[in-house]
Amino acid sequence: MRLLFIYIILCSVHFFGLHFLLGSYANDLIDFTYFIILGVLLLANYLFSSKNYKYPKKHRLFIKPIIFLFIALFISAIFGYVFHDQPLYRTILGMRYFSYFLMFFIFLSFGIKKEHLIKIIITGAFLYIIVFTLQLFLYPKQIVPFGPELDFDRGFLRIRLEGVGFITLTAFYSLNRFLVTKKSKKYLLLYFICFFYVFILGFRTLLVTFVLASALLVILNNGIRLVKNLKVLIPLSIGIIFLFQLTVVQDFLFDAIERTESQLDMGDEYIRFFTYDFLFNTVNVNYWTLFFGNGFPVEGSDYGNLVLIKGAKENGLISADLGLIGFVFNYGILSLLFFLNIFRVAIVKKVSKDSIYLKVFFIYLIISSITTAEIFRAGMFGVQMIALYLVTIASFDLKLKEYNEKHNSV
Repeated sequence: MRLLFIYIILCSVHFFGLHFLLGSYANDLIDFTYFIILGVLLLANYLFSSKNYKYPKKHRLFIKPIIFLFIALFISAIFGYVFHDQPLYRTILGMRYFSYFLMFFIFLSFGIKKEHLIKIIITGAFLYIIVFTLQLFLYPKQIVPFGPELDFDRGFLRIRLEGVGFITLTAFYSLNRFLVTKKSKKYLLLYFICFFYVFILGFRTLLVTFVLASALLVILNNGIRLVKNLKVLIPLSIGIIFLFQLTVVQDFLFDAIERTESQLDMGDEYIRFFTYDFLFNTVNVNYWTLFFGNGFPVEGSDYGNLVLIKGAKENGLISADLGLIGFVFNYGILSLLFFLNIFRVAIVKKVSKDSIYLKVFFIYLIISSITTAEIFRAGMFGVQMIALYLVTIASFDLKLKEYNEKHNSV
């Protein structure tokens, strides 16, 4: 059974892009086998243990928010049919990556242990590192999909490899463990390893947001006490200063500053302005499609060809470049509200200090997604479901601890 859980998690990141080596249909095959295993597991749970949930109903925090999101997404697919004449079944197939939200139900139903998932997160981070590094060394031989963002402008290969969520979640977990234990330096080392791979991704927004989220994690753990924060911030700063002495890091920073200045100077000519104008003024139909969504575009329909071929492939007008605003174009304001509500619950839920990293992970995803698609990028949902389930465990354990302390003191 444990192997099945590991398999569906690997499906959620499509085996870190290695499916590319098996051919063009491997991606669809992975999703197909995921659906089969998911169905078998859900059916088995329904037939044999549907009433044996480890957590009471009021502690199954994310079931209703996820269901509401699915309803809103389905409505956006209907609007894609009504206003753009895109077949409903094709839109739903195009949105199938949202089915990885169902992993949360699997974790909840079978009561997967926290320790097991932590090991999977860290293992996933190292697998990502191995695959990413192999692709760097083997280039130009291709072992993973490169996608449209392939670039060498900063001296190294930029790849949107599925599974980066394992890196960021492991980084925040490691930093959190270092802050809590105050002893084990191995966690600090693991944090810097993850930091390095966030850096070599080559995306400014992710790097800046990652650093800010790390600082937030320190503050949430230690409060505003200067001495305690300095004990952590000093070694972190030394490590970062050391990294900034590397030529490739300095080149990245100078290039990032120059790019930012040039983009600001462009004003209305900046590509994101053209993308927004194309999607919301040319393609979007009315206020109804703005609220409920235009539907996920799929190549082959007139609507899909307009957005994906004429807009994206021919002119570089990609909705993902607009971050959460691009999400609104596809799925509507209603879906965005339900989508963010899932992570709002995770952020505001009270947990113990050793689980604060989960809150920071979701804060990082939301902030970084203002101008990127990080929070809804392919390969991110499976990692998010692990984090949501860990929030469920942390919240329940804290409530149980408080209950026991209250009644034992009586």
